[in-house]
Amino acid sequence: MDQRTVLVVEDDAATQNLLRVLLHRRGAAVETAGDGERAIELLRVGEFDTVILDLMLPKRNGFEVAGAIFTLERRPKLIVVSSMAHHFADRFPDGTVLIQKPFDVDQLDAAITSTSTTAPRFS
Repeated sequence: MDQRTVLVVEDDAATQNLLRVLLHRRGAAVETAGDGERAIELLRVGEFDTVILDLMLPKRNGFEVAGAIFTLERRPKLIVVSSMAHHFADRFPDGTVLIQKPFDVDQLDAAITSTSTTAPRFS
């Protein structure tokens, strides 16, 4: 993986740590947010190539975070990693990658490194 900046938005500390470690090992610079409010703050001040987003979050849910992403001038690739991903496939625009928890690390890695303009959808 070339140097990418990834924002991981996940409230489960173990999953957040796992994603951070996996991404670091693949050469990514990683920021983390444990709730939706913090994620929106980070999106306002930073530029990210990719956002890995859980949907069920404290303070502001994943749909609110996604809404903030869609207003950005430079929109990062959005990868939704959630146990609820398959229930909400129609709520995200084309190009959003949906990965069901528990996730496969290779599938997640492929989604992050893909340069396709229309990322695969998984439901």
